[in-house]
Amino acid sequence: MKLLSDATTPFGRKVLVAALERSIEIQEEFVPLDGTGLLDRYNPLRQIPTLIAEDGRAIYDSDTIILYLDTRHDGDPLVPESDRFGVLTRATLGSGLIEATLLRRMEVLREPGERSDLFIRKMEERVARTLAALEAQCATLAFTAALRADQITIACALGYVDFRYTDKWRDAHPQLAKWFGVVAKRPSMVATAPTRSQPVAAKMQ
Repeated sequence: MKLLSDATTPFGRKVLVAALERSIEIQEEFVPLDGTGLLDRYNPLRQIPTLIAEDGRAIYDSDTIILYLDTRHDGDPLVPESDRFGVLTRATLGSGLIEATLLRRMEVLREPGERSDLFIRKMEERVARTLAALEAQCATLAFTAALRADQITIACALGYVDFRYTDKWRDAHPQLAKWFGVVAKRPSMVATAPTRSQPVAAKMQ
């Protein structure tokens, strides 16, 4: 399978981490988002990540891809039936944290005369509320032998907050910071760091 993505997208990162955590063979390919590369052939939305399955089908939206990956391995499910809606809800919380951080970043990069300080503040408040909620729910993220979809999404979200916003969130969220300090050292997280210069092109044993 091939994953069209780039190094910095946390949504692509969570797909890669999921594949690596379940030893699913996957090859990442960095693609431009300007219509000059391969992406438009497979995804009319021109969004990453986009997965190209072995039969040529294109599957997109990171959560949809993760559900598909759950049909491609024999290990513990990424979304276990025993807490399916809890896992999916917590994954949505992580995805919302990514989106708020991304929207804030995009607004900050606008020209000063076009930038909305009010919008930036609203996104920062959303990030703060989400971090507080994750701190309160930290017990539900207790480690398992292989990471679930919610743990993966939240870990990638926290990594993205570090990368595109601030690492000061740890001061007010000690349990979440302790949890992330451990999960960030997993081989799947190290291999997919947004600062890497090369695509991920193998499964982990």
